[in-house]
Amino acid sequence: MTRILRKSFLKRNLIFIAVGILIACIFFVCLIVREAKKDQISTDDVPEIATTTIDYSPELAGIQAKAYYVYDLDENKVLFAKDEHEELPLASVTKLMSGLVIMNNLPASTIVNIRAVDLGYDGNGGKLVVGEKWNPQSLLNYSLIMSSNDGIMALARTLDAYEGQNASDTVALMNHEAEIIGLHNTIFMNPTGLDLSATTSGAYSSAYDVTMLLKTILRDDLMLVSHTTRTSEDFVSLSNIEHVTINTDASINEIPNLIASKTGYTDLAGGNLAIAYDAGFAHPIISVVLGSTEDGRFTDMEKLVHVTLERLSQ
Repeated sequence: MTRILRKSFLKRNLIFIAVGILIACIFFVCLIVREAKKDQISTDDVPEIATTTIDYSPELAGIQAKAYYVYDLDENKVLFAKDEHEELPLASVTKLMSGLVIMNNLPASTIVNIRAVDLGYDGNGGKLVVGEKWNPQSLLNYSLIMSSNDGIMALARTLDAYEGQNASDTVALMNHEAEIIGLHNTIFMNPTGLDLSATTSGAYSSAYDVTMLLKTILRDDLMLVSHTTRTSEDFVSLSNIEHVTINTDASINEIPNLIASKTGYTDLAGGNLAIAYDAGFAHPIISVVLGSTEDGRFTDMEKLVHVTLERLSQ
């Protein structure tokens, strides 16, 4: 009898243990599933940057650019867009950012001395002279109007020397500023945007990011781009050397009430153009074209401006 009771007790305990193990297994499985769902939810909650194509006019179908973005600064909304988050070679539109950090960090009283190491980036079109001295603001205006790589290199080298004590340089400051503004598809490798090789650009950005950069400049430092609306301008350096500049924006006279303009062209980038203009009654519009052709960037922009003004007039 005692043996039977022992067997019954042992059997009952084994059943309890088995049930306990089963419950524990079910609990751990549920816990794993719940954690997996939490991970999925947290991942799904992070919005992906999506590209869009928002065309309201058949005229835009003929645009050659890989990406464009038209932004109504007054209404804070997009008017037209195509692949605006695609990361593309930036070319000389880069000079908007290099100009911004140079003016924000280099004292206005600094004298920029042109050195041989600064020259040769403009090819045969270079006009700066070794030993020539410039005021930083004048040299930047000169460089933005005619998109002078030599001028930007001289300014960047001067800023690098000034920032040397802080273990920083112009390109580092440019990338830091991009982070502050929130330009998530932008990276700078040099201050000019010139191609580093046949396969690598000196800078990459998106039509959206360039728009946000230009928006920041218009809001915080409009003087930076005030000279970029001029078809030509004469400069006299501190060394009393005269320089005549012609704006690289061939469509400058076709855009009404222009506020800012910056061109860009390299073999990798193709034709880029970023502008801001007043659509009427203090109604600023920013329009950016990336990845077009050397001439197509201007006709693309003219189409975007035409369609935008038509849309706003309705």
